[in-house]
Amino acid sequence: MSTNLFLLEHDANPNAVVSPAANGHFQIPAKCLFLLADDDHFNQFVKRYHGTKIAHFDTINKVAIIYRVTYHQTTLAVAQAPLGAPAATMLLDALIYDGARTVMAVGSCGALVTLPENQLLLVASAIRDEGTSFHYLPAANTIELDQSVRDSMALSLAKRRLAATTVMTWTTDGFFRETVTKTQRAQSVGASVVEMECAALAACARFRGANFGQLLYTADSLANPTDYETRNWGKDGIDTAIEATATCLAAYPDHSN
Repeated sequence: MSTNLFLLEHDANPNAVVSPAANGHFQIPAKCLFLLADDDHFNQFVKRYHGTKIAHFDTINKVAIIYRVTYHQTTLAVAQAPLGAPAATMLLDALIYDGARTVMAVGSCGALVTLPENQLLLVASAIRDEGTSFHYLPAANTIELDQSVRDSMALSLAKRRLAATTVMTWTTDGFFRETVTKTQRAQSVGASVVEMECAALAACARFRGANFGQLLYTADSLANPTDYETRNWGKDGIDTAIEATATCLAAYPDHSN
């Protein structure tokens, strides 16, 4: 197989033919909560904290609305991330352009080891088994998430007496290509869970100079690749995970509003 792959030809130029400026320019709070959640839970959170619309991001199939909320006396931007690394990172890049400096994401994941459903997990590193991150950072198998953000999140969770295990995640573009061989390979290098955005989001944030952290909660289980369990898709853990991440973000010491 050729190693001279177009995907691996990294260009460090921060400017591109099309930039986030094409969507317009908005001023959003420096702390941004990035929810990988369904419409109902996103809207419920925004309504619960009396969110006001402050920006939008337009694509051909959906207009993403960004809100401002006051959470624990701290002003946060709140955005709903679309599914998958390319779309989620496209929105994140725009949010950073519009002023986000510390971004904390929250979403579900599939367990690759024995983990109970709705378990909170703090991401330490991610396997870059997707294409998006390679447009932001040179080729590598993994990316380490920001240590200072992770430490701050761990402290905030501990103060709330919320147990969160630190994990490596496997970020993949192919939901229906999580084969037995690839699943076992991810397990063998230390990945405890699998999802579809983290590595790309972390790479984008690092390239653009923003702080990034991610909290996950367990949904389905691939711990036994020959006996897949959907469980209840982590539905009972969504609210707890969102509130926990928002608390971590509000407590983060930099860029307070």
